Parts: sequence; C-alpha cells; structure tokens
Amino acid sequence: MSRTVVLLGLVAVCTGLIAAGNLLPTLLATHGHTLLLAVALVAGGELLRIRMPSGRETAPLSSAAALAVVLLGRIAGEPTFALESGLVVIVVSAGLAIAAAVRRARGDVVGTPALAARAVGVWVAAGLARGVGPSDGTLWAAQLSSTTSLALVALGMVVVAAVGLLTELVLVAGIRAERQRTPWVAAVRDEVGEAAPLTLAVVVTGPMVALMAPVLGLLALPVALVPLAMAYSAVRQYASNRETNRQLIGTLSHLTEHGGYTPEHHAERVAALCLRIGRVLGLGDRQLRSLEYAALLHDLGQISLLDPIPDGATVLAAPADQRDIAEEGARIIRQAETLDDVARFVETQTTAYRLVRELGEPVPLESRIIKCANAFDDLSRGTDDPVLVDAAMERIHLGLGYEYDPDVVDALTRVVEDASVGRVDGRSVVAG
Repeated sequence: MSRTVVLLGLVAVCTGLIAAGNLLPTLLATHGHTLLLAVALVAGGELLRIRMPSGRETAPLSSAAALAVVLLGRIAGEPTFALESGLVVIVVSAGLAIAAAVRRARGDVVGTPALAARAVGVWVAAGLARGVGPSDGTLWAAQLSSTTSLALVALGMVVVAAVGLLTELVLVAGIRAERQRTPWVAAVRDEVGEAAPLTLAVVVTGPMVALMAPVLGLLALPVALVPLAMAYSAVRQYASNRETNRQLIGTLSHLTEHGGYTPEHHAERVAALCLRIGRVLGLGDRQLRSLEYAALLHDLGQISLLDPIPDGATVLAAPADQRDIAEEGARIIRQAETLDDVARFVETQTTAYRLVRELGEPVPLESRIIKCANAFDDLSRGTDDPVLVDAAMERIHLGLGYEYDPDVVDALTRVVEDASVGRVDGRSVVAG
C-alpha cells in the first residue's frame, strides 16, 4: 500500500510538472506573493505536526493551507489565482518538500507515503474544483460569477475540501492498516475520528480563505487559519494530558517490578503485545487506550501477596489465586473514579473462555486479550528465543477454546509471525 500511495503521489506531481510546462517563470512573476505565502504556510503547517494519544501524527495546518490553495480565486490587491489543477499540486508539493528537507536536517523521521497521500488528496480536490466541468462552469469559476449563489459555491467548496481531505485520510489509513495489520475500516474510522474537531476545522478553513480573500487579500490565509490554530492548540493540550496519564499509569505499573513480584518490563511487554493484538482485531483508539492501561496494571494485585509467585508467572498459579490477584488489582484501580473500565478488564482477565462460550459470562474482549498476552509473556519468559516462543504458542494452543479465545489466539499468532520476520513496527513483539 505504501508503494502504491508513493506512486500515486509521483503521478500527481508529474502531472503538475507537465501542466506547468514553461509557465513557471510567468507564474512566479504574476503570483509571486501568493505562491510564496502559500508555500510558506504549507511548509510551516507541516513542521507544526501534532502527535495524538494513539501515537499517530497529523499536520492539520498544512492540510488546511493546501486545501485553501486549491480553492483560492479572487484576491484583493493580487491577480486572480487562475492555476490549472496540476499547478496547484506543484505549489503544495513545494511546501511539503521544503518541510521534509527541514525535518530531515533536524534528524526527524519523514514519512514519505504520508506526504504523498497529502499530494494525492490535493490532486483530487484540485481536479474537482478546477478541472470538472466546462472552463466557465467549474466550481472554481463559479466563485468568480456574480450570477451564482454564494451559498451554493460555499457548499460546493466544503464538499470538495471534504473529499480531498478524506482521500488523504483514507490513503494514510491504508498505510497504517498495512503496517499494523489493522482492518482497513477500523483504520479509516480511527484516522477520521481521533481528531474529529480538527478534521472538521480543516474542511471549512479552505472555503473560508477563498471567500475572505476578495475582501482581505492575502491576509485571508493566515487569518482563516487562526480558528484552526486554536483548535490545534486545544487538541495538543488534550494529547499532552493523555500522555501524562499514560506516564502515571506506567509508573504505577512498576510497583510490582520494584517489589520483586514480576520480572522487569513484564507489564510493558504485555501492554505492547495487547495493543498489537487489539489493532489486528480492529479495536478503536479509545478501546486500545483502556486496554493498554489495563495491561500495564494487570498484575497490580500481586503487591498484596505475602509470598511472591515464582517469576511472577500468574499463568502457572492456581485459578483461585489468579482470581484473587485480579480482584485485588481491580479494587486498587477503582480508587481512581475514571478507570472503571480498566478495573473491569483487570478483574475479568482470568476468566476461562469456556465460561464465555458455554455460560455466556460477560467477559470483555479486552480481558481476553490480556489473558492471552500475559500467558505468552509468562511462558516465553519475555524473550524472543524461538524455542521459548514456539513452546509458549504450543501451550496456548493447547488451551484454545477452553482457556483462550480462538480469535485472540489467531491474532496473537499473526503478530508473533510478523515479529519473527520484523514486520511489526520493525521491532520484536516480545522485546517490547
């Protein structure tokens, strides 16, 4: 999928270069100020990326600036921005290329497929706005006509911006689904939904610029980005708060390690494995966050033990002891009023799957994932030794349908197989 997106991005850029021909010098002379500001805003927005709680990075300011360039027409004090759709792609790509060069100079990892997805989204939006219909009947031309309803033009701009942004998000989701083995539909849902306020703000910013430019001129570009920048700031603060919560949970999970109850980094390995299994099973970002918290705290109840379990391997403990540990951990977690779901996942993690199948026990999928991931780490001793990994998987398969949910085991098998060939994030799944 990544290669396909990059190829589409190259096609979009090459199409723009062909459309440009020998026009670039003329365009620079005619629209120099507009092009300079557009490239600067696209590049600047790309450099001001935001990292969401899920770890996904997004550049809403860059996307909004790019869509504004797509729709830009009349500009007070400047020539009408009458560019072919391919030339719009060149302008946006120039901004993305500058940002990529700056990020590489800073030592940042630059995701070429994601930038290519942005270029393709702009290509689609520009084609719809400037290339669909007769020369005097395109959406872009409609904004120049005094006989066309401005409300209809604005609505059309919002639709075009939404299609362009959705194209970008769908392509990025496809890349993510390929890399994380997440179902494509779930990846699209998370890509659109995690930062829904930003997504909506990006869609309306481009039309705002186009409608404000005949009055404000080039000042419309930065002015229209102000509301989005405010939303960006709020989402960034939200992401920072979530990261702080994650760090607090992570610190609490170390209590069992420092007390000598569990091996070092056991909780982190189980949490990482749970997240990978959860993605394969199509859990949403909110579910994954609660799953991660519960996985980090799944052994918290062990701090009540007078005699630690050998190696902290609860999978080898008696079922009654496993239940007592889980219930004690859940009791501690419930002291925090906002972690009720996390406590429930921890409390029911020891329930055998046969009780779900035969008696209809209400055991959440998250609990079944933790049960399987914890057993794998206990049995493999937290190493990537192929012998221990194979032995752990064999032991888990012996409990298939009785102790462990077959769907979860199947997802675990896929994750372990991917890890063995280095597919999962380029890191070993058992090494955390």
